[in-house]
Amino acid sequence: MILKRKTEKTSRSHKVSEIIRKAISEVLVKNELPLDTPFEFPINVVKVEMNSDLKIAYVYVVAHEKIDETEIILKLNSCKQYLSREVTSLISLKYSPKLVFRNDKSINEITNIEKLLRSEKVLNDLKRN
Repeated sequence: MILKRKTEKTSRSHKVSEIIRKAISEVLVKNELPLDTPFEFPINVVKVEMNSDLKIAYVYVVAHEKIDETEIILKLNSCKQYLSREVTSLISLKYSPKLVFRNDKSINEITNIEKLLRSEKVLNDLKRN
């Protein structure tokens, strides 16, 4: 029975994170953020992770342009109250979670692994075997 409760909690957390991810994506697509310099490039919400009580949403984003990721995170965190209001208007939850934006490093790791696999040293090792 304890295992079942844990699974339900994980399932609920996953459902809520997907709902929030879609809502944040919708708001970012509109590009109506209260910023001095709006984003001139698309921002992708890769995933959202919820804490155990569903009151904090960790939002992992990546930009499609080669720019400073910390600048993106700072801008998003500076207007997170606006984003939170917009997300709350799109979804119906008992509590509106606090949004915390983070850079998604998994894309960079995948790119680095692909570069390593294409390197001459690895290709030579593969030819020998």
